[in-house]
Amino acid sequence: MKKSFISMQQGENSNWRYILSLLSIFFFLLLSGIAYVIILLVIDPAALDTPDLTLGNPILDLALSHIEYPFWLLGLWFSMKVIHKRPFRTLITPYQKINWQRIVFGFLIFFGLMMISSIIDFLVFPDDFSLHDFNISNYIWLVLIALLLVPIQTTCEELVFRGFILQWLGKGIKNPILLSIIVGSIFGSLHFANPEMSDGALFVGFDYVFTGFMLTYIAIKSNSAELSIGAHAANNVFLALFFTSDNDVFGEIPSLFVVLDESPFYSALMSSIIIITFYVITVKTRFGKRMNNEHKQIQ
Repeated sequence: MKKSFISMQQGENSNWRYILSLLSIFFFLLLSGIAYVIILLVIDPAALDTPDLTLGNPILDLALSHIEYPFWLLGLWFSMKVIHKRPFRTLITPYQKINWQRIVFGFLIFFGLMMISSIIDFLVFPDDFSLHDFNISNYIWLVLIALLLVPIQTTCEELVFRGFILQWLGKGIKNPILLSIIVGSIFGSLHFANPEMSDGALFVGFDYVFTGFMLTYIAIKSNSAELSIGAHAANNVFLALFFTSDNDVFGEIPSLFVVLDESPFYSALMSSIIIITFYVITVKTRFGKRMNNEHKQIQ
């Protein structure tokens, strides 16, 4: 009998346990806010007087902004272990082992698609990009943060949206399209506060929601969050390493290039093409299906 990632059979999964888990996760997030303030007090108490509680150093601020995610993980781990009484890995896969090969596969495919898209952008709109003032020391720090901390952030989001919330809603909703629409809408709406929305709320908002929809649909169709975890990490790591702009959610980090001007419509269009292509390659092609079948067999 096939193990279902959505209709989780392991552990205790009544609605009241999901509600209690949600409250537990919020509690751990509150702890992360307290930890963030304490660290600011230790480094520079004057930072508490700034409107956004930052130190004014883009690289250090980027690193500190990721303090909350280990607390997310603790909250999720506590919820699974104590409240739901099932393994933490069940937020990623219904099987006995996490298939790291599929996570890496998803990362590399999505990273490659973004690279191809960016090359096309450079060729078609060369005046929209400028080389950032390059400082090797700053960039090395950025690479370390992007590779070590950014994947923790994206994985936390995937565990919450493509794991916890998807499995909760999957108790009562069985239609994959409807499930993907709901989870994708929740995921996208929580990104509406990002500064990129000022570039064009309609298309940027659609981009967030559609990406959330597709990542959820991919998780449902592949019966795990592994491919989505890899894709989400690739997206954020790629953007951190290569592109920044005036309205970047990462702040004024020393990425290789500065985006001077970009059409929100074109950006949403290319993003949609990338995520759809990723779905076709990893889920619909013979190679993708073979990986999924091998995944089931080794479990």
